Formats: sequence, structure tokens, C-alpha cells
Amino acid sequence: MNLVGINVDSSGASVRIRGRSVVLDGARGGPSNLRFLSHAHSDHIAGLRPGQRVICSEPTSLLAALRGRILSRTTLKGVRLVPTGHILGSMALSVPGEFLCTGDFNDRDRPFFSGFRPPTAKVLVTEATYGSQEFSFDSERQVVEEAVDKIKELLNLGKRVVILGYPLGKSQHLQMLFDGHLRPFPCYSWPSIERYNEIYRLFGKDIAKKTEVAGKSALDLLDGSGSVVYMPSYSKRIPFYEELRKKGAVSMAFSGWSLLSGYSKGVDADHSFVISDHADFDGLIRSVERASPERVYVTHGLTGELTRALRSRGFDARPLFRTESTISRFLD
Repeated sequence: MNLVGINVDSSGASVRIRGRSVVLDGARGGPSNLRFLSHAHSDHIAGLRPGQRVICSEPTSLLAALRGRILSRTTLKGVRLVPTGHILGSMALSVPGEFLCTGDFNDRDRPFFSGFRPPTAKVLVTEATYGSQEFSFDSERQVVEEAVDKIKELLNLGKRVVILGYPLGKSQHLQMLFDGHLRPFPCYSWPSIERYNEIYRLFGKDIAKKTEVAGKSALDLLDGSGSVVYMPSYSKRIPFYEELRKKGAVSMAFSGWSLLSGYSKGVDADHSFVISDHADFDGLIRSVERASPERVYVTHGLTGELTRALRSRGFDARPLFRTESTISRFLD
């Protein structure tokens, strides 16, 4: 048997595959020098050492390098990577028929990524970012149409529009969704966003080249008629954003968290829209049902809520806390 068991301690979780210990996605420690990395977001690359031997995709290794993590990509017999539709290069780790660790995923098809289709597995480790029933997302196409209409209305009034999203992933996806609708208005991007844009372009994603803006001197570029600036979701801590706001810029944030009251105020946005790179609650449930596991471990997000929802549907589900004791040999 390929899979012996999963081990959980204060460092994170690891799984034994063909006698090799593989530390699972997002763990910050552990004895194994071999890790699975689902994608290059900061909460997943945290704790990786220079030269760490990692099972991941090529785009993930390049994006991680851009974030200061130079890794050594490797493979392991009996393991395959399955695209998860979250960001460029995001993958799930699969031991076919036996084990699946999803990392973050999106099960909805989008113009630039196919949705995650999990293979069956006896044991599943699933993310739970939006693992509560309140997170039910409308059609992305409908939300994009609403957002585009609002952006165009503001641009035609000569307004600067700031589009807020995570610099890696969300900002690229918003550009691919919006750029074709916003011509001929000028569009600009924050430097970190443009660096990630280059990696997306390298792998064939169509993102229009933009002028980078940063610092007060760049404000002159934005004078005159309406313009769009793509900036990070944490921009309220950036002086350039503060200056844009003082000059009357209208900001829009895009996240599944915008369903929560107070989200717009929290990120200092005038408007917020539900566009997410994660599955919503129903998508999480559908994906577990598709994988049809004998046991489910729930991690990264609203673990308690999703665990209870899965148990109510007859699944042997439990949260994968880092403080749990060892769990091993759960497969006969």
C-alpha cells in the first residue's frame, strides 16, 4: 500500500507515501525535507527553507521565487498533481484512489481556469475557507457585469477607479475579467501586481501590459479623464492609496468576504463585490461528495463549521488542527 497514515503535531501534518514522509501544504515545520506546496500564497510558503525539496508545479516554483523562496522542485512515484483552479499553478496532491490534499481550490469554471474536479480518494484533506452556509456566491458572470457597469459609469464621469485585490492571483484574475471591457480608458497597476502579471503572461494568460504607478510623483499620470488603477487589497496602509482617496478616487474591493457586514469599511473601499478564487460553501460540499472519501480532514478556514456540515451529511469528518495528537494507520 502506498499510503500508511497521516501524522499531526505542533508543526503541521505529514503523510507517508511509499515510505516517504511528505509534509502537507502550509505546514511550518516538521522533520521531513520533502513537502507538498499547493500554490504560492504567503500562508502556504511560510516556513519553507531555501532549497527545500518541494512537490509543486512549475508556475508555483517561479511565483515562490518571486516572493523570496528559492525551492527545489521534485516528484515522487505514485503521486500526481491535479489543477485546482485557485491561482496560476495551484495543485492538489493525489495518490490515486487513496489520498487527496486539495490545498485551496475553486470548483467553478472561469474564462481563464477550469474548475477543480477532485478525483476519488479514501482519505481527503480539504480546505475550508468559506466553510459556512452564509457563504453562497452568485454567478460570477453576473457579478462581473454589475462591476463593469459601475466602473464604466465612474470612468465616464472622469473618476479614478481603484480596483483592490490580492496582488497574486485576484489582481491578475480581475484584469483578465475587466481589461477587455475598459478600453480605451488608461489602466495602471501597482509594481508587485505587475511582477506577478509577467509570470501569468509567461504561461499564456492574456493580461494587458500596464504602466506601473507608485509614489506621489505617479499621481500626475492619473490626472485628467477617468482611469483605472489595480492595487493590493491591503492598500489602505499605502500612502499612494491615501493620496488617491484624497483626490476623490473611488475604490472597489473583490472578495468572498464582502458578504460580511463591515468588509468594505475594513479595507477602506467604497464598493465591494463577491468575486472569489475559492469555492463557496456549496462548492466545498460538492467537492467532498465528488471525492467520496471514507474520512475527511478539514483545514485552512472555517474548519468547525464545515466539519459539522459534513458530519450532518454522513461523512466521517474532523478538523485537522496542528495541536492534535498523532493520527496514523487510518487505512487498512
